[in-house]
Amino acid sequence: MSERNGQISDYVQFVVEHLVDNTENVSVNPQVEGDDLYVDIEVDKSDRGRVIGKNGRLIRSLRVVVRAAAGRDGTTAHVELVEDDEEDAAVESAPEGAEA
Repeated sequence: MSERNGQISDYVQFVVEHLVDNTENVSVNPQVEGDDLYVDIEVDKSDRGRVIGKNGRLIRSLRVVVRAAAGRDGTTAHVELVEDDEEDAAVESAPEGAEA
């Protein structure tokens, strides 16, 4: 991972930690594939709305800033908020009183 990619993932970590209540559950996972940088963000389920923002404005703004920073090196960056749908589905489909 290049120095710029490390700086980008550190920036995303910094911003997300300052948005959420449960900072200990924040995980930022950068992955490089060719000239593309993929930054996956995982947060506590209760903090997802804070990262997304009203009408998705916050996550969209974060994506714009990250894309611009990566573009300085001729790379492309993608930021995604990872939602664990399998865990959510298991909790929703569990009968009352049963643990998933």
